[in-house]
Amino acid sequence: MNDDACRIVTLTTDFGQKDPYVGVVKGIILSRFPQAQIIDLNHEIPPFDILAAAWSLKISIPYFKAGTIHIAVVDPRVGTSQRRIALEMNECIILAPDNGLTTPFIASAKKAYALEKPQFFLSSVSKTFHARDVFAPVAVRLLSGIALRDLAVEVDKQSLTKVEGLEPTVEPGSIEGLIVYVDRYGNLITNICAETKSQIKEIRIGSRKLKLAAGSYGTIDDGEAQVLCGSHGYLEIAAKEASAQDLLQVKSGEKVFVTTV
Repeated sequence: MNDDACRIVTLTTDFGQKDPYVGVVKGIILSRFPQAQIIDLNHEIPPFDILAAAWSLKISIPYFKAGTIHIAVVDPRVGTSQRRIALEMNECIILAPDNGLTTPFIASAKKAYALEKPQFFLSSVSKTFHARDVFAPVAVRLLSGIALRDLAVEVDKQSLTKVEGLEPTVEPGSIEGLIVYVDRYGNLITNICAETKSQIKEIRIGSRKLKLAAGSYGTIDDGEAQVLCGSHGYLEIAAKEASAQDLLQVKSGEKVFVTTV
């Protein structure tokens, strides 16, 4: 790898920080390529929540330097016949299980690959820890300058698994969206584009109607959960110095209904 090449590897998982799993993945990479710059993008994805992980990747990957390698592992079906895949984008490479994590990037991907060449994995591959045994070693090979086409087998990108829920259902006069992510503040992030705020006549979760906030978190009425435009361009439901999730007693995956003018 030349001096100008990107050495950044990001990690997105549902591993949390209680166990050694994240550290072991880093150990594999750094012991074989010490110059790597590893960024912990998100290890607090709720366990098994593929939609939340896909959303986290969608709003994060565009901010990284060209050439970055993104490893994403939220893998309830690890060790089954499910493929391990790589997406070659214009600006980066994404390594992940084929379970919908890469959904936001499939349409714009240059090529898709299946990781089916065990000579590039660890010598012993477990059925429960492919982040360590498959994805980290492949990332090392990429950092070392081996082309993705030599590490994997090209597949039709349209054959990749897609997760539902990243896009709302839009009809004349209405939008049906989802809470796709809940951040540590209890803000409820929806998949509804913030540009629709000016067209909203009514927005509700279940039977509960929500008010539109005037602008930022500080403009929200005390003790209420209200709707504002989040920093990533989507509507979110938030509370001032409180958790909207706790106030409304809702969770990721709940539907959000909008009536438009």
